[in-house]
Amino acid sequence: MKKVFQTASKYIFALFGIAVLALLMSLTYSALARIFPDNLVNRMWGLVMFDIAAMCWALAFVFESESTGQYATAAIGFVVGFVGTLGMVAAEVILSSGQIEAGDIGKWMTYGFIIVTALHAGLLYAHHATAPVIHEKINVGIARGEIVTEAIGQSTRQLEEQKAELAYTIRNDIVSQVKRDLGLIPADPQMPILPAQPKRTYQQTVMPIVEQDKPEAARDPFPESNS
Repeated sequence: MKKVFQTASKYIFALFGIAVLALLMSLTYSALARIFPDNLVNRMWGLVMFDIAAMCWALAFVFESESTGQYATAAIGFVVGFVGTLGMVAAEVILSSGQIEAGDIGKWMTYGFIIVTALHAGLLYAHHATAPVIHEKINVGIARGEIVTEAIGQSTRQLEEQKAELAYTIRNDIVSQVKRDLGLIPADPQMPILPAQPKRTYQQTVMPIVEQDKPEAARDPFPESNS
């Protein structure tokens, strides 16, 4: 009999939870109908921002959070959704009873809808940004950017200090190039950057042919008779 009551209690508690959620969603929907009387779509999106948001943030806190930042944003998101739902339910009960003057309740309902929507949007981005992988990429990217910025600054300062020396190293090339452009120095086709070298003159010398250097066939076989 005890097991029967245990099993039945599970189903009863589940039905009780569904009934409470259904009541909250029904009253929230009625309150949203006062803000958007002629727009069914906005009323449905309003349920997403209040009742459904509270459930989604609760699930994200239990199953989708891996860092301290994600747990914090999920908890804040649940509180925002739950408190917003209670505010809408309270406003609807007050306006429906007719025993209490409405006053500025409708105006605060509108402001509450705007505030809750903005908070959920910001918390959603924060929850993704605080994921370990994304958090690591952001921090490493910021550190890399700072290193590159510092390197650029050091390079600029070093070039500023060596400006005169670097200018002196390229001065001769610039002057030579200007002279070549003006035709003052003929350009060397092989080395257009350097001044052309003057042409060298070569003197042709003829070496006398010595008798002994001739081949044997060309030598005179009878030198005495010729004399």
